[in-house]
Amino acid sequence: MDGALPIRLLADVTDALKTGRGWEASLRRLAELLVEQLADWCVIDLLDERGRARRVVVVGHGEGPDSPRAGEPSQLLPAWAEASTAPLAEALRRRTAVLISEVPPPEQATDSLERAQLQLLTRLGAASAIAAPLHVDGRPFGVIIVVRTAASWPFTEAQVTLIENFARQGALVVDNARLYDQHREIATYLQHSLLPETLPALPPLHLVARYKPARTHAEVGGDWYDAIMLPDGTLAFTIGDVVGHDVPATVRMSQVRHTLRTLAIDRPGPPDDVMRRLDQVLEKLPEPNITATLIFGVARSLETGSSSLTWSNAGHPPPLLIPADGQARFAMGGHGLPLGVDTGVPRETPASASLAAGGIFLLYTDGLIERPGEDMSAGLERLRREAMKLRQLSPDHFVDELVERVAPTGGDDVALLALRSSEPSPEAY
Repeated sequence: MDGALPIRLLADVTDALKTGRGWEASLRRLAELLVEQLADWCVIDLLDERGRARRVVVVGHGEGPDSPRAGEPSQLLPAWAEASTAPLAEALRRRTAVLISEVPPPEQATDSLERAQLQLLTRLGAASAIAAPLHVDGRPFGVIIVVRTAASWPFTEAQVTLIENFARQGALVVDNARLYDQHREIATYLQHSLLPETLPALPPLHLVARYKPARTHAEVGGDWYDAIMLPDGTLAFTIGDVVGHDVPATVRMSQVRHTLRTLAIDRPGPPDDVMRRLDQVLEKLPEPNITATLIFGVARSLETGSSSLTWSNAGHPPPLLIPADGQARFAMGGHGLPLGVDTGVPRETPASASLAAGGIFLLYTDGLIERPGEDMSAGLERLRREAMKLRQLSPDHFVDELVERVAPTGGDDVALLALRSSEPSPEAY
């Protein structure tokens, strides 16, 4: 069983990464597996970029009132001299696992780090321990310390190689997880930086948008939303999704979004005409095979206090029209092929609707409604039902609650753009 344990570790922690739990969860899983199979306690100390050690994980079976608890706050450990005999320092210096067959009392420590570590081992009731370095390509980034109490068989040299192998393979998984998280953080930042920071308003219309990145992989996708004021005083709005779940998809999304902005401002026209010209421009870009679904539309304020909406749909999920009273419905008109499929096929006549006071016109990407193994119609009905329950909330609370209730966990990116028609304020009269 001992020889197979590192392989099981690798499989279990890799599975944890696939669920998007990240490198901190991977560290805890390392410790939990050791406690399940070989030890009573496991402690993990990590090094920062300045070489300082920080205790980040304590996992085990606490019995006494002074025993550490799982989730105990991260603690910066004292600095140490190169010749320190502390378990952490020895494991790092030797670059191999160190057996502590008998744990000495803290009073015998020769430096502050050793004292701190012996104090912890005493709190854990340690009778024996093994400290093994966590390193990748000769670069150490931490130490894992496993402990057995007097109630268990003491560690011997027979377990040193096993723990060392465990730490070596575990370090690879954790290091990959750290790179995974860094990549995700950079990609998510890139995605957010390419979305508008603010949205315009066209009274009585108030616009609110949200973007939620996927949780189950490091990459972001090509979801976006946008809204701009056009030279003729109308408001242009759009939401879309470029095919792909990676940084290149995000870059392609930026190309589509900014090209659409340019076309709409340079020569405003009916939404289907703008969509047709966008498709033709994308076809001529050096980077081929840009495929995207999107809705592009314009909004105008009417003297009646309502708003007129006209839009064209390129293979995107239908907008949801939610009146202040009555049943919400999906607006199915104005459909055409996604961008990048066939520029020779004419676009359908744009769809239109009137949005009265208190009404909401909701645009969204498919990540909001799609769930594995489920027909899309079920996701659409779930969205319609929840939107009706929430329509009396403020625009910000409406979209936040909608994402919380409807969006599946993980899976895909989600973008929403809600156009809410407000009641006229007293100052308007």
